[in-house]
Amino acid sequence: MPSGRNIMMGFVFLLLAVLAILYFQTTSAEKIIYEGNFEDDCNLEGDFLRCKGNELYLDTQNSSLTGSGVWNKEVSLSPGKISWNWEGEDLDNFSLWLKVTFSNHKSIYYVAAGSKNPQSEGDYYKDRESRRRFSPSVVIAGIPRSSVERDLVEDYTRYCGSAENIKVVSVSAELGDNSTRHRNILKISDLKIYGQS
Repeated sequence: MPSGRNIMMGFVFLLLAVLAILYFQTTSAEKIIYEGNFEDDCNLEGDFLRCKGNELYLDTQNSSLTGSGVWNKEVSLSPGKISWNWEGEDLDNFSLWLKVTFSNHKSIYYVAAGSKNPQSEGDYYKDRESRRRFSPSVVIAGIPRSSVERDLVEDYTRYCGSAENIKVVSVSAELGDNSTRHRNILKISDLKIYGQS
C-alpha cells in the first residue's frame, strides 16, 4: 500500500506536469505569422529609401538624398500583436510612421515621437454598390523611438469598434527628411506580426 509521502509526491509531480503543459500551450499558441525581410519585400515608392536585410532606412547625410519614401507590403493576416524597432539620429523636421490597413478599409497610423503626422486623413474606396466612400484613419502619435510592441486587436477595438472578422491587408511605412540641415538618419527594423496558431 503506497505511503502518504508517495501519494503526495505523485500529486505534486502530476500538478507540475499539468502546469508545464498549460504553459507551453499558451506560449506556443502565439507565433510569428509575418516577419518583414525588407530585402525580399523591397516594394518602395520614391528614390530615397533603402532596404538591407530586416532593415528599412533613409540616410540623408548627403544633401542630394533629402526627401522621403514609402514602403508597402500587401498581406492577408489575422490581427494579433505587432512589434518593430525604429530609431533616428540628428532629427529635425522628419516623418517616421507605420500604417496598418484592415480589410474593412480602416487604418491605424503609428507615428514616432517628434515626427510629423501623415498627410493622409483616410482612404477613399468603392462600396458594393460602387459608391465612393471615405474611411478616416486613426493616428496614434508620440510612440517612442525604440522597440515597440502593440496589440492590433486592442488598438482596433479602442479606436475603430469590434475587431471581429477583420484581416490586416497591408502594412506600410514612411521615412522622410525635410530638415534644413539634411542630416537625418531614420530606420525601421525587426517588423513582426504575431497571431494564433
